[in-house]
Amino acid sequence: MSTIKEVAQLAGCSVATVSRVINNNGYVKGKTKEKIEKAIQQLNYQPNEAARTLFKQKSKIIGLLLPDISNPFFTLIARGVEDIAVKYGYQVLIGNSDNDSEKVKTYLSTFVSYNCAGLISTALNERDIENILKPIRIPFVFIDRTNIEHGGIATNHFEGGKLQAKIIHKGNAKNVLIVHEDLEISAFKQRIEGVECVLNEYDVKFMKMCAQAIDDNDKLIDCIEQQQIDSIICSNDLLAIKILGLIQQSGYVVPTDIQVVGYDNIPFSEMTFPQITTIDQSAYHLGELAVSQLLNLKGDQTSQLHNEIALLVRKRASTRH
Repeated sequence: MSTIKEVAQLAGCSVATVSRVINNNGYVKGKTKEKIEKAIQQLNYQPNEAARTLFKQKSKIIGLLLPDISNPFFTLIARGVEDIAVKYGYQVLIGNSDNDSEKVKTYLSTFVSYNCAGLISTALNERDIENILKPIRIPFVFIDRTNIEHGGIATNHFEGGKLQAKIIHKGNAKNVLIVHEDLEISAFKQRIEGVECVLNEYDVKFMKMCAQAIDDNDKLIDCIEQQQIDSIICSNDLLAIKILGLIQQSGYVVPTDIQVVGYDNIPFSEMTFPQITTIDQSAYHLGELAVSQLLNLKGDQTSQLHNEIALLVRKRASTRH
């Protein structure tokens, strides 16, 4: 592998001059610059990115911290982040936190060691991660898990919950089970509040169950039988897919006996039978907008960016008409 010293020798100049050309930092005569560029090409020289980072105190790397990369929703976000980042000459370093604060701290330390230009995160409760980020002083943007205080990119989760409830109400829901993820996460809490708002308005009976409870299949089925559940609203599509399988295994016909609605519109929601009705919040676009805000590609941006992302109902066969 060629070195910067070899480039300087071939071009007939100093290492410092070559460094100025590589980093586009300082004046270099046109003819000298041409010689350096020709030498770089001839030697196939690749600048040491780590060394450049130390010199410039800023890398062309963006840290992306996700709670669960196996969840297709976050995979779509990652793809949106990467596509825009690469377009503007940045690389993406991905960390999978598993909602573990110690793993978050470890990844943040790694991002700092690489002098990342900024951080994009959907991991952990936003208040927790902001407390970790404050002393590090690295620019950051939250995706999905955000509010006006923190800024960032998000859709209107309250309205999304209302849409879920309106869908099952149109399907003549009488007794509804809401299966929810961690309500300490604002996105899930706001969705449930939106659901409750509509169900209360239409005087529809409902009860709630945390996602962990459905690991016990008997508990879910007992609840359905005892409460005569005819509709199930899920905090995300992964839950909806799991519940769809469980209730069908127990002999229920979807949507005739029980209708199911999810949230996120992950690709797998179209691979079930029946296909799952869901709320599409455009995960890929969330990722694109997060990079745009972090790199200030659209000028002075604020948390109002969430208004650009429309929530769409994807009506499919898991709900009644």
